[in-house]
Amino acid sequence: MLNIKVNAKTALILGSGWDKVLTQVKVIKSWDYSRIFSVKSTVPGHEGKLIYGTLAQKPVLIMSGRFHIYEGHSAFKATEPIRLLKELGITTLVTTAAVGGLNPKYQVGDFVILSDMITLFCQSPLIGPQFADLSQAFDPGLQNLTAKVISGLNLPFQKGVYAYAHGPHYETPADKMALRHLGADIVGMSTVPETTMAKYLGLKVLGLALVTNLAFVKHDHREVLAQSEKAGAKMSLLLEKIVSLL
Repeated sequence: MLNIKVNAKTALILGSGWDKVLTQVKVIKSWDYSRIFSVKSTVPGHEGKLIYGTLAQKPVLIMSGRFHIYEGHSAFKATEPIRLLKELGITTLVTTAAVGGLNPKYQVGDFVILSDMITLFCQSPLIGPQFADLSQAFDPGLQNLTAKVISGLNLPFQKGVYAYAHGPHYETPADKMALRHLGADIVGMSTVPETTMAKYLGLKVLGLALVTNLAFVKHDHREVLAQSEKAGAKMSLLLEKIVSLL
């Protein structure tokens, strides 16, 4: 393990397209995932670096990209960064992701503040009798704070439930219908393992997502990245405003 010393309480995980905020970060130091975790990010749109710097004049740790279970990792391995963040003194985690919209009221370009998540189809990152209370996976205070910030920025947003899908294939129409019937508003291939581990470790979690495609319409990863790029400036501004208030 590298000798990493930081003075930050807030960490961000930048999902697909959310990395535009890095243009506003004053970088103090960065480490490639390959050096810290012996893992390389293989997904387009995921740089694969841990960055220490300041955003909105606040010290932050930033995971620029993540590695996913569908890349061949166990859920335990995929959440190794969360355990490191805890060791480094992080108390608040902000996760971000690109997602497909299941709720018919959602539109491409909507931001979603996560209110809950469906974990049924996700391998738990916890091993043995590590029982975690997920009755309130996402911090209510952070949800309310973010709603005020988004409203102030006049951005379209929803509050919704995130369902995990293993991937890397996208869901079939039957999958999507089943998830919708289970109460999911959006679907994606991340966030759930990280949030589960973070909650077990006692971190406060804020979950954010951007709807980059409507799940019942044919799409591919290039479209996801294109929509994320289109909304990049808004995503960056949102994260900067949230961090300034933490």
